[in-house]
Amino acid sequence: MIKQHRLDPFQRRHRSDRFGYSSRVVFLERMVDPAEYSADQADPWFPGIDDYLDAYHRVGAPWLWSDRLAMGRDRIERDLMDPRQRCWRIDEGHRLAGFCELIARSPAEAEILHCGLISAARGRGLGQRLINSALAGAHALGARRVWLHTCSEDSEAALGFYQRAGFRIFATRLEWVIDPRRRGLLDATAGNAVDLPWTGQQAVNAFSAAADGGSGAAQAIENRSG
Repeated sequence: MIKQHRLDPFQRRHRSDRFGYSSRVVFLERMVDPAEYSADQADPWFPGIDDYLDAYHRVGAPWLWSDRLAMGRDRIERDLMDPRQRCWRIDEGHRLAGFCELIARSPAEAEILHCGLISAARGRGLGQRLINSALAGAHALGARRVWLHTCSEDSEAALGFYQRAGFRIFATRLEWVIDPRRRGLLDATAGNAVDLPWTGQQAVNAFSAAADGGSGAAQAIENRSG
């Protein structure tokens, strides 16, 4: 049974204004069964804060990932040093292709905090390697349940991918997100993969106008929000 708001998890239409946008968040879970995940896994990764933030930006900026950025460096460093936390990374030609991050905050369950690939690495089975790694890591930490979330800003393929990997929807939620580009967490050019009314140069123009202030700033963004 899907709890909380009764939303269609496949609905991707955004409501937006000059401050932010609505995001449909879908929560998924699965039980850990060592017999069900492959030995084809990514390499363990033990990043320092700068390496982590570089990977987070490379993978996440096109999709407006920003929750880590809002936490600040001290919180991220504490999480990276937490013995319950695990990371995996895939490189191709000595360049980042993707990474996955998991933490077991309780003895019985673990959360996949982030799992993603750069655009050039998608569609070749690398995401499954990351999920295999997370499931194996959760099992090693003693977790029996693994959960994660995706949202309407993520790739349209993400929800189906997680379901094919054995995850099932257990909750949905509608959130209002203050645009991380307006908050200064991401450059105005971030979010080029997201279906929002303003992206790329439109965002640069709109947010530059907002930064300059004046009567035309709000209208510049409203014109792009439809």
